[in-house]
Amino acid sequence: MFMLPMLVLYELGTLIYATDVAQGVTRYIYARSLLRDFFELFGVTGYYLPGLIIVVVLLTWHLIRRDPWRLEPGLYVWMWLEAAVLAVPLFVYAVVLFRQPASQELQSLVWQAGPLPLATAQETARDSWQAMMVFSIGAGIYEELLFRLIGIALLHMVLVDVLALPEKAGAVGAVALSALAFSLYHFSDSNPFTLNKCLFYTGAGVYFAAVYVLRGFGIVAGTHAVYDVIVVTLQSLYVTNHS
Repeated sequence: MFMLPMLVLYELGTLIYATDVAQGVTRYIYARSLLRDFFELFGVTGYYLPGLIIVVVLLTWHLIRRDPWRLEPGLYVWMWLEAAVLAVPLFVYAVVLFRQPASQELQSLVWQAGPLPLATAQETARDSWQAMMVFSIGAGIYEELLFRLIGIALLHMVLVDVLALPEKAGAVGAVALSALAFSLYHFSDSNPFTLNKCLFYTGAGVYFAAVYVLRGFGIVAGTHAVYDVIVVTLQSLYVTNHS
């Protein structure tokens, strides 16, 4: 129930703010497209398939845990507050890592440590702030699904069950490898590799993994989304003040 509003906002927001009806082009979060492409390899297709996967996975998890079937609105509010608090250390990490001379610090932060790359059939020079807000929510959902919920589980299985590493070594290895994959995922022609970016993305991957392990999928998805929303807000303010 905590994730459902995020899913609805992302899917509806994509149709409204990230779709060019005239050209038939829709922009997606890259992680969502990777999930869609993976299932298409097995002949399973559907526009809403990635979102349905999340619903099915979480409902299955709910059934396995035998959790109670009751709504807890107050709990969801506290979860969002916790996600907002947990986004602050990552933002501080970005400020410290990308520290520049005073006049350049904010610009460096908001453009170098901003939301993650997108997948699209046709690139555009710049997205609207509404579209970027939608992509921020999508990043929290699909990147956490891919790199934390799926990635850590698969890597842990390979390291512990296949390679027979000790449990502790397997857990550390799964976190480290998923964080590295999370970092490499960011880089593209439009977002070239730099050491600072690599350190930031890898550190963020480790931080999100810790939040996921300690606080669960919903909290880490919310934390990721809140961080990206903060950065998009700063980007929008920066553009407005310097245009």
